[in-house]
Amino acid sequence: MNNAISAGQAVHVSPDQATVCCRGANNALGHPAVYLTFAEQSTVQCYYCGCEYKHAPEDGEHS
Repeated sequence: MNNAISAGQAVHVSPDQATVCCRGANNALGHPAVYLTFAEQSTVQCYYCGCEYKHAPEDGEHS
């Protein structure tokens, strides 16, 4: 599971990853851990801090 580096930052994850865990900024001022599921989407956004998680393009795809 991935962790946001800072609030509002876009984080690219593996295209086959179905769920990410966001804890907010990597410090004591983060937020409770939330698990976000991609389902049919290629992007999900944390409802606490706004961090956006995106599936990285697969080999041969353009972003």
